[in-house]
Amino acid sequence: MLVGFNVLEARRAHEGALLATARAVSTAIDMDLVRKLDAVDTIASSDALIAKDWARLRERAARLELGEGGGLWVTGSDKARAIIMPDQSGRGDLTAPTDIWPDSESRNASEGPARVSNLHLDPRSEVPVISVGSSPVLQQTGRAAVLTIPASGFRDVINRQPAAASALVTLVDARRRVIARSRDHELYVGASATPAMIAAMAAAPDGVVASRSLDGDRTVVAYSRSEISGWTTMVVVPRWSLEAPLWTNILGVGAVFLLLAGLSFVAVRNQSDAISHELEALEQDAAAVGRGVIVTPRPGRIASLAKVQTVLSCASAELERRDERQTLLINELNHRVKNTLATVQAVAAQTFRGAEQEALRKFDQRLVALGRAHDLLTHAVWTEVEMKDVIERCAENHEGRIRASGPSVMLPPEAALALYMCLHELTTNSLKYGALVSETGSIEVEWSRQEEGDIQFFWREEGGPLVSAPTREGFGTKLMDRLARHELNGRLEREYMPSGLVARGRFRLPPKSRFRSDM
Repeated sequence: MLVGFNVLEARRAHEGALLATARAVSTAIDMDLVRKLDAVDTIASSDALIAKDWARLRERAARLELGEGGGLWVTGSDKARAIIMPDQSGRGDLTAPTDIWPDSESRNASEGPARVSNLHLDPRSEVPVISVGSSPVLQQTGRAAVLTIPASGFRDVINRQPAAASALVTLVDARRRVIARSRDHELYVGASATPAMIAAMAAAPDGVVASRSLDGDRTVVAYSRSEISGWTTMVVVPRWSLEAPLWTNILGVGAVFLLLAGLSFVAVRNQSDAISHELEALEQDAAAVGRGVIVTPRPGRIASLAKVQTVLSCASAELERRDERQTLLINELNHRVKNTLATVQAVAAQTFRGAEQEALRKFDQRLVALGRAHDLLTHAVWTEVEMKDVIERCAENHEGRIRASGPSVMLPPEAALALYMCLHELTTNSLKYGALVSETGSIEVEWSRQEEGDIQFFWREEGGPLVSAPTREGFGTKLMDRLARHELNGRLEREYMPSGLVARGRFRLPPKSRFRSDM
């Protein structure tokens, strides 16, 4: 019974690892599809499509790395169509392919238009491809984009995923036709899955089954279906590769069992059972403490382990009390901060009544920025915050025109708040006078760590209107200088180049701040 149980558990472990690999590869393919879906939506929602500015659309598609071996079609709200990728002259009378959604008949009408197609042939090159379309919302406005991706591109995604040397990874579409294989891709692309696998995929969205490959070999297949595309990822291994370790395990466990059974079974059975039970119970208690569950005290058969259980019980109760106090304090703090900001905003509105409305608007914007920074810190439970998260929170409303890069740096709350307010002032200035005024403008934000522990910060604007130095120093400049000097323990210098504002900073964080590995 012990040998049989061990073999069963070993088989389950092997099958579980195989299924985990199938799900991981499916997730990787989904992530690649999501990136392409987002890029297609970006093209379909571009103002250049309304203006039928095909050259600008091609430039944007190239920046999004679209059209690599495939093609990109767009349709405007006036039904003007054009091939954007590969690089061709845009013409409003070009005809985009119409039969690119082989699965459209099988979809429920309430789900809206399909966004990811099954395998089909490119009408231009007769190459097997997959089509990715823009969102239903954009399609309803009459603006749409369709990207065709060579099936071989998904083979590259599959081959980048870790898998056993004997494993074969196959991707099939909703009609159970092969999109890509990690081996012999060109030989089997477009082929139908075996009847046994078609039946298994119809019965459950994922699982592990015994089957035969398209080559006729006896195999074990782990498969997982994507909710985004309806495709199924299969990880196929020869059946012998799964059974051979099991037989080795059977022989090894059996030999050890026979050797030890006659010598020590009776003497150690009761004690080993007691120890195993207590250790398993302690492991469960430790896991419960990790999940924040209160562990109930219980008597134990082994005195030393019983003491450990008592300590775990006391620790779980104390952690529960601390979490409750911390949650209460943070919620109260957040509530008070928001009430205070609302009060300040109301007082300002009354104070500035009849005065210049531009001053009130600037004041409101700074209060809103301060509130957003507090929300970020509240989400992090007022502990350290990633510097990249602070920059991305400030840049999230600017459609990727603010690009950030640098190592992972953990900022204490006061430094994160100060940096956010500095970035708000720089961004506000750019919206009024700098790179963000122009559609082609962009901002590069970089930071690096120095040997002495300082942070070197760099802000560069380009692509905007010509810039000249201001004639006077405004409140925003004074605020940034004060925050950089007192909260970030450094300085922030600005240089008004004709091509755009360049800001350089050097900050020294408190000793408790730490760096993580580079991103």
